[in-house]
Amino acid sequence: MIFGGLAPLFFLAAAGRAIAQETSCAAPCPLSRADAEAILARQQARSATLAAAVPPKLLAKVKNTQQRRRVKGEFHDQFAASKVLAWAVTAPGSAAGDILEIGASNGAGTTGILARALKAAIAAGTSSENRRLLSLEVRPEKFLVGEAFRKAQRWPSQLMLASSINESQFPSQHDPQRPESATWLRRERESAREHQVGVLGPLCASRRYGLLNVDGGAFTGWAEWDIIRQLCSRVAWVALDDTDFKTRMMLEYARAHPAEWEVVYEETVSQELKGGMLIKHYRTGSPSAPGGH
Repeated sequence: MIFGGLAPLFFLAAAGRAIAQETSCAAPCPLSRADAEAILARQQARSATLAAAVPPKLLAKVKNTQQRRRVKGEFHDQFAASKVLAWAVTAPGSAAGDILEIGASNGAGTTGILARALKAAIAAGTSSENRRLLSLEVRPEKFLVGEAFRKAQRWPSQLMLASSINESQFPSQHDPQRPESATWLRRERESAREHQVGVLGPLCASRRYGLLNVDGGAFTGWAEWDIIRQLCSRVAWVALDDTDFKTRMMLEYARAHPAEWEVVYEETVSQELKGGMLIKHYRTGSPSAPGGH
């Protein structure tokens, strides 16, 4: 499923893939579980250091900003695609594993949609009570605010302060069609450098996921897609955000390889900034032919 500015919303279903192993990586996995867990342990220690270093004034500022943005969230229940995303939580093949999200931001939006759907499914007995949503957030100050919000909501979820990829996996050039993207790339590389390791591959090589929501950085998409194909190939459902730019390569690959992926749903939205807040307007939403899910 794709959410984003002038971008279709898509759900991609892995064709004929059943999640029948302990991890999301198909055997023989190029990353051993032991090595993956070692990387995650290193990440955990580094994340604790980064979180402890957040200045109190910055944390207070971000908390105030995030509280205002949570009034609606960048992606909210008025979107038709919200119902599709909630449906995917218990879709065939999805419930066999946990849910992984790249890009938690303020803890609302798609994070809230996934968490509420999972909480409802557990209460209804249609999902295991041990199943969890894991959301990655790269910025320490956002992580701390989002973690407090998550706990207050009592969601069956966890926030992880981490970068999906490491610094060496970023492209060397920004998009010349978007001069402002030079700043985006610099900041994203700086964040990845702070974290020292990327966790998307290790997570897939050590845990079992049935649904993956991709809403990372503007320049993390190429590396994330390579990792998804190599180390997360047993994930049954993948939702994509901002396919006009940051996940465009994922959608293009899926369309070109129908034997591997089926585009099940798409929704087009536009976005504009009003009063410093990102407002997304619903335009169209329909099942994508020939998807019959």
